[in-house]
Amino acid sequence: MQSALARAWGGRKFSKKYELEADRLGTWIATIAGYDALRGAAFFMRMSDPADQLLGTHPPNQARVETVRKAIADLPSS
Repeated sequence: MQSALARAWGGRKFSKKYELEADRLGTWIATIAGYDALRGAAFFMRMSDPADQLLGTHPPNQARVETVRKAIADLPSS
């Protein structure tokens, strides 16, 4: 039987993965709507970095910004 700590620790990996996926999808939506998603991603660098927290559920800020950059590059040219 898994302990609550083991479940919380294992859930962190998936939570961070889902946060990056949400950032990717949000980038596409914002860009298609006419917003500058990279400018919006600058917000991540103004926040404290959650990667410093032991049981943090969010990925490092730099990984989130890089996800936005890659998502913009993956958008088809209009």
